[in-house]
Amino acid sequence: MKKLVIEKIFLKETDEGNSRICSNIKSDKEDFLLWFEVDKEYKDYILTERADAFLTVVLQYAIKQELDIIVEDKISSRLYYQMTTYFVPMLCKTLNKRTIEIEAELDNKVYNSQKAVGAAISCGVDSFYTISKHTSLKEKESNITHLTFFNAGSLGQLGGEETRKKFKKMVKRAKEFAKQNNFKFVYVDSNMNEFLRMRHFNTHSLRSLSCVLVLQKLFSKYYFSSGYEFKETKMSEETTYADMLIVQCVSTENTIFYSSGIEVNRIEKVKEITKYKPTYNWLNVCPNNDVSMEKCKRTMLELDAIGKLDLYKNVFDIDYFYKHKDKFLTFMLRRAREKNVYYIESYNEYKARKKKIPIYVRLISYIPDKRNLKAIIFKIFGEKRVRRLARQEDVIEQSWEKIER
Repeated sequence: MKKLVIEKIFLKETDEGNSRICSNIKSDKEDFLLWFEVDKEYKDYILTERADAFLTVVLQYAIKQELDIIVEDKISSRLYYQMTTYFVPMLCKTLNKRTIEIEAELDNKVYNSQKAVGAAISCGVDSFYTISKHTSLKEKESNITHLTFFNAGSLGQLGGEETRKKFKKMVKRAKEFAKQNNFKFVYVDSNMNEFLRMRHFNTHSLRSLSCVLVLQKLFSKYYFSSGYEFKETKMSEETTYADMLIVQCVSTENTIFYSSGIEVNRIEKVKEITKYKPTYNWLNVCPNNDVSMEKCKRTMLELDAIGKLDLYKNVFDIDYFYKHKDKFLTFMLRRAREKNVYYIESYNEYKARKKKIPIYVRLISYIPDKRNLKAIIFKIFGEKRVRRLARQEDVIEQSWEKIER
């Protein structure tokens, strides 16, 4: 059988004085030096005794390539049991792949001494929901102490220098929020994206969790913000919505993961974050909170539906929203008719609060926009055929341009 080898891990210092934990990843197709980089302040909290982070990040890659994994270092006994007994067989069956084997020496020691509690800070709805819910708990040992930001694919699933520039910019913003709101802050950079070359949408959970596993000596608990509700849980070749399973399978003797937000839907999260005042200035759902972007449209509609949009005048251009509200509502109705769960929730909230949507807006929403027309044309004529004709038309136009010259 073909194999992927995670060689002995080692620490390396960068020119800036930060610490990188590295391992050479070898297979018949690859020879790649994979690394995670941590600020020098957190060097002593890097788990150098085990290769848990490396196993976690390469797992889906190995399954896709049907490569058995050999780990030359120790890994967590708990992690090994959960992966080999539950997660790997389930994922391999879902992806219609051979069930791969994992070979490693096991270790069940507890290395954690700090008992820190972490969560990511992207300044989006999901992360703010988690922070809002875990800052004043009765069980004080479960309150968040550290916020994190990782270069794990959300800013560019293939990595590269442009992605790293975005990452450094976001780190500055996240660090400033943490400082102003009395949290400690830690980031993890990595070149995992260059190695994986896989869709972030299907791999984001294990990518992010692997970064936390680098710092097992720091974190005893970590809240992983889920982007969907529990009832949407599913695993398929196209989609992996299984955070509740994944966080259990990746937890170790040192660090327990929780899937935060999986218990509520999107509109309930939005209601919760409006109780957390820092969001009035810090909410950031897309680059520059541009009202033309879909995430911003969606969030503004949600906030308007619950009567809280005015609280976010420092975040969104709410004057623009009110001036063009009919267009926003039309957009919502079209997406709701397409069975988009987020817009259905917003629409239901408008109805529940007896907020009237003008009859002319309802009528206009039945007129197809560009996106609807595209879907209708694809359905009637077939997507492949339409795209082929479009390519032929491009070739003809280019030929005429040459002739006219």
